[in-house]
Amino acid sequence: MAFSSAATRMLLSGDGMTTPLLQALVHGPLRARADGVRTVGPAVLPPGIGEALRPDIRDNCLLRRSRLLTVTDPSQPVGFALAEAEVVLRRRIVHVGRATWPDGTPCAVKTYTLDSDGRPLLCIRELFNPFIVDAAVRVKELTEMEPVRAARSGPTVMSALTGS
Repeated sequence: MAFSSAATRMLLSGDGMTTPLLQALVHGPLRARADGVRTVGPAVLPPGIGEALRPDIRDNCLLRRSRLLTVTDPSQPVGFALAEAEVVLRRRIVHVGRATWPDGTPCAVKTYTLDSDGRPLLCIRELFNPFIVDAAVRVKELTEMEPVRAARSGPTVMSALTGS
């Protein structure tokens, strides 16, 4: 799937913290607000999350739903909190694509794990507000190298665009 917006493609393909990229899009700071945290068994995890985490059937999993807001709030996004605590985890992108925003509008989605010693510790599924992050996709995906003009009289730049 190839998204039309370059900003959306960069946001979804990055394996670093998402929050700074979102802050650039909204021109301001973001804070996290947890909408709920509960302990669940692996069988109750949302589709794709269990496959990414690979928990043992006896494991208890914390399922947290949160949102990033542009209002002042003392909570930090997960990535900032981990960085502040000097916790180093590897991000592994599991899935990017489209999902449905609560109002029924298609939205961009990214699922990734935060791994330590090769084992996933957290799985994060991010749905992006379609009014901020464009979820439109190309009707025809480009798969070959095509010249793109960098400027009206500038040199030709080669770019490869592939869908997933």
